Amino acid sequence: MNYEDAWTMKDVPLNDLIDQIKDVEDKLQNLGEAHYLLYRQIIEEMEKDGATIARSENHVAKLTPKVSYDSTILAKLREITDPEDLDGVYTPEHEEVRKVPEKWNMTKGRTLVKFGNEHSAIIEDAKIFGNPTLKVYLKGESG
Repeated sequence: MNYEDAWTMKDVPLNDLIDQIKDVEDKLQNLGEAHYLLYRQIIEEMEKDGATIARSENHVAKLTPKVSYDSTILAKLREITDPEDLDGVYTPEHEEVRKVPEKWNMTKGRTLVKFGNEHSAIIEDAKIFGNPTLKVYLKGESG
């Protein structure tokens, strides 16, 4: 059956539609599992090789690591950094309608490494590596 034309299936008996939807759901489940396993295997192989880009004959896979930071470790930066240098990097805990926890903007905060080894060590210790993002695209396309 051509499912792209599903909207024209008005003459198909209901019991056949029910069987077909279950068949499609089962296939989607299996494809989702296969996608996950392939995705994880590609990431593991690329990480093992230390690669962020891998190529097949027709496609390119690009691996982008995800990093977050442990705010309890970053808190040490407050003790050794001039508050002026933390402007835009750190937002202290405060109350609005609800209690808002402290917040670190490490896109800007990574510039604090310029203050030396102690700052660099704290920032490095605070890193929490998450699952990387994998994007596969045709060669010639931008990734």
